[in-house]
Amino acid sequence: MHLHTLRRGVVAAAVAGAIASPPAAASCGSAVCLINTNFEIQSPGAEAGQGRVDLHFEYIKQDRLRSGSHTISAADDTADTLELETINRNFVATLDYVFSQRWGVTATLPVVDRNHSHIDDPTGEAAFESWAFTRAGDARVVGRYMWQGGDFEAGGLQFGLKLPTGTYRVANGEGVQAERSLQPGSGSTDVIVGAYYSRVDAATGASVFAQATFLGAVATSDGYRPGNQFGLTGSVTWPLSDAAALQLQLNALFKSRDSGVNAESDLSGGRYLFASPGVSYALTRDTTIYAYAQLPLYQYVYGTQLTTDWAAVGGVSVRF
Repeated sequence: MHLHTLRRGVVAAAVAGAIASPPAAASCGSAVCLINTNFEIQSPGAEAGQGRVDLHFEYIKQDRLRSGSHTISAADDTADTLELETINRNFVATLDYVFSQRWGVTATLPVVDRNHSHIDDPTGEAAFESWAFTRAGDARVVGRYMWQGGDFEAGGLQFGLKLPTGTYRVANGEGVQAERSLQPGSGSTDVIVGAYYSRVDAATGASVFAQATFLGAVATSDGYRPGNQFGLTGSVTWPLSDAAALQLQLNALFKSRDSGVNAESDLSGGRYLFASPGVSYALTRDTTIYAYAQLPLYQYVYGTQLTTDWAAVGGVSVRF
């Protein structure tokens, strides 16, 4: 298999890995997918002066009440608020640029389209409440130091910030502000650090990828501190042709409880493991489309929270 064919197969590998956005799992079920969609910029053979734009859409419907690792019914939920449903539609734009063989940077901005409903019953009289909004979320800017072992092996370190660009004061038509964990922004500045490794088999064009990422708040506002998050991703890619490829990711997340006077500490945090099969197709040398499903293998939440049975991601990546 020729080198240019290998590289095109890797690009078609659906682009899986730079700085994934870990889910903000909470009692109300606000979330983003764990699926990584930036593999190309961390693959062997990344060239200085190369840029990339990635646009993708995430859909996550969370309507399953879970306590610990068990799904429960509404009758089993003893909390004051009965969570009904959260539908997350996230539009995510990513811009990446490789400055040299050693240095690159990635900037990401999500737009959150979220609908949430619950029954609030603090006094014994049930009250239905809902929120629906479309707002920009928290931006991320992440640099990376890269190491490349020829045309078939690469690794690197990541370091950056999640910035408080998203509002945390969204209210519904009755003027009731949504819970902090439901808001498009956390109000916090978070440090991001990580490491990754990628390798391509020269004979078959198959590739493997692994990444570990930590995100933790270093500055907070208005009595809310989101829990620290530690994510792990592993993936294997099988080229079907010069343009098409299949991929399977395993995505794990460990999230500690939120804290502060405006947090729901007893209803936040957990441990999650997902299998994420995907497919991609290179329309041209520089343009790739892709789609993934995210399927839960294990979910353990603290308290009672909304979770999902499946999620989906689809998008396009363009090099320039």
